[in-house]
Amino acid sequence: MCRRIWFDADRRVSSSLTYVEVAAALALAERRGRLSSDDHDQALSIFAELWPQVDVVEISGELIAQAARLARIHALRGYDAVHCAAAAELDDADLVAVSGDAQLITAWAELGLGVINAADEDRRPDPH
Repeated sequence: MCRRIWFDADRRVSSSLTYVEVAAALALAERRGRLSSDDHDQALSIFAELWPQVDVVEISGELIAQAARLARIHALRGYDAVHCAAAAELDDADLVAVSGDAQLITAWAELGLGVINAADEDRRPDPH
């Protein structure tokens, strides 16, 4: 599903926190034995090759303030609130926000964004 979403997208946008989150998730998978050291290194290398294809939303003071408000309103964790605010800041009617986090998906939907839940059991994208 993620591969299809990536290749079908006209544009890929994410906050700069995504780079850190991907690196941390891969490191955790390695520590827990879900990835070998070689698999970790290969995955991180592939991600580093893909990252230049992402338009990065930088973290500004205004974005942080909006994220703090969204964290309270939507009961979001810190990084998720930043991702929520970054997507909302784009103000793009064609935007479809993608995550596997149910709380973040709900927040985006409540803000009127199109969403795809990457953790959805039936794996069918929902554009709204």
